[in-house]
Amino acid sequence: MAGAERIRRFSLVTWIVGTIAIAVIAFLVLPQVAVDERTGEVYVGTTGEEAYQPWLADDPQEYEVVDGVLHGTAAGGFLRIDADSALFMVDNPEGVGEADWVRVYQQQGVESDPDSEEWQYPGYLGSLYPDSDILVLPGDEDGLLWFAPSLTDWTAEVTTPEVLPMGESASGQGNAVLMYEGAALSGRFQHTGSGLFMVAVVTVGGWDLLVNEFDEVDVRASWEPTDRVVFQVDADTGDGSWTITLDTPAGDPAPSTTPTPTPTT
Repeated sequence: MAGAERIRRFSLVTWIVGTIAIAVIAFLVLPQVAVDERTGEVYVGTTGEEAYQPWLADDPQEYEVVDGVLHGTAAGGFLRIDADSALFMVDNPEGVGEADWVRVYQQQGVESDPDSEEWQYPGYLGSLYPDSDILVLPGDEDGLLWFAPSLTDWTAEVTTPEVLPMGESASGQGNAVLMYEGAALSGRFQHTGSGLFMVAVVTVGGWDLLVNEFDEVDVRASWEPTDRVVFQVDADTGDGSWTITLDTPAGDPAPSTTPTPTPTT
């Protein structure tokens, strides 16, 4: 009886170890399978995240801006950005639903082959969805603005926002776009009164949300080193006023500015 019990235990251990080994081998050898939750399409050998990256397409579509309107397609594509061109905004998207955001990425350089040594990985700038906008800061070399696949074709306006130069500080009410060129890497962000106070920092190929608060706000935030940054202030839902004070003085700073309030619609 004792011998039979030992045999049963040995068989059970062998079965467990064998099952685990087969599972590990299958994971390493068999292709990965993923399902796009938006379309139901099954992808073999690629992850769901890769399916959102338009630069992986065999023949990505090139977009154009016609009469201030960008026409996007469900397949995704790219828009060429000229070096040292003006800051621009992609906003008021139509055809994009709440559950179908269009991810936007900025690439420095115009090499579109990810296998090329000259290809530079695109940086995430945000997503287009109803009532959203994307602020794009062109670099000192030609680049590409990538738009991920979506469920349907869509359109968006391309505009040039008013950009105010910023020195060591700026104060105002409502929305504003502030350009800072200097050595500061952090600052203090204050808001008094009621309403939303949201501040994002935009760089060439980069975006980061620094502040996303309501009413009384007094916080500090920092950003990655770069020669210039754009602060995008959204504060048009109440009667509050804001102040941004940078920690590191800039050489020969421009005068502090007071942006014109943006009317609340």
